[in-house]
Amino acid sequence: MRPAAQRNLLGAFAAMVFVGASWGANVPVTKVILRDFDLIPMSAVRLVVATASLALLLSVVEGRRALRMDLGWLRFLLLGLMMSSFFVMYALGIYYSNPISAAAVQVAGPLVSAVTVRLVTGARFDPGFGVALVLTLLGGAILSAGSLAGRGPVTLGGGEIIVLMSNALWALYSIKAQAWFDRASQLHRAYVASLSALGWLVAASLVLIALGTARSPFGVTDGWAWTQLLVVAVLASGFGGYFWNIGASRLGVAIASLWVNLVPFFAVLWAMAYGFTPNIYQIAGGLVALGGVVYMQWRKLQTMNTASP
Repeated sequence: MRPAAQRNLLGAFAAMVFVGASWGANVPVTKVILRDFDLIPMSAVRLVVATASLALLLSVVEGRRALRMDLGWLRFLLLGLMMSSFFVMYALGIYYSNPISAAAVQVAGPLVSAVTVRLVTGARFDPGFGVALVLTLLGGAILSAGSLAGRGPVTLGGGEIIVLMSNALWALYSIKAQAWFDRASQLHRAYVASLSALGWLVAASLVLIALGTARSPFGVTDGWAWTQLLVVAVLASGFGGYFWNIGASRLGVAIASLWVNLVPFFAVLWAMAYGFTPNIYQIAGGLVALGGVVYMQWRKLQTMNTASP
């Protein structure tokens, strides 16, 4: 493998580990802060902070000119609609589920993402994808076994299927984020998508607050709740989306989706800090899911080494 290709691949791996850790923290934190905030206003605040963070980083790295939209209005609006719909759907699923069971069901996310990629682009599955998918699904089965055996705190709240299906929206956004820009950096793509999603969520929040069906987020006075919201906004919604774009651009959406199986593993670890204690089933399931990710990347490295002159 050429040194440049190897560096790109290692950079993609590092980016996806960050995604797994930051999005894993997002699961229990979202569950906790939804006790204080209403869903859509909370999502809007998160996007405000995330977009501001990306804008600041983009202006430092690429200059202020990079803050231009650089995308047609229709695509700009559609890209934000897909991202904002994902955030709302994902948070809604977490709200109606147990954090650990929500983490467990996400190991089946690559199946949803792979089917979405296949339907939208017609791309074939990569070699070894089937084995990796079996391992990740097996990991999910093990993660859920504690609940079925009555030996863990995992319960099904009904929102798990919503969390799972939100993967289709994220895969669709990822495909279009790579296809609709012309030579834009991954940081610029993440910023533009977040800016558009921010518009959708702020507009929806203002309408709901005006109608009295949602509370203003500024009515929340709990400093700890605000701290958690701001931190997860920067790390998960902001930089998590940016690093995801890096991984998706270098590995492909279907392969990058397999790396999302790190999210349940990290989510279980983060959930421990919020009083959700994992059992041996969740730990073993996370390791099996991780094995699927490692296997897929090993096959990818083999393929690249074989193709190199």
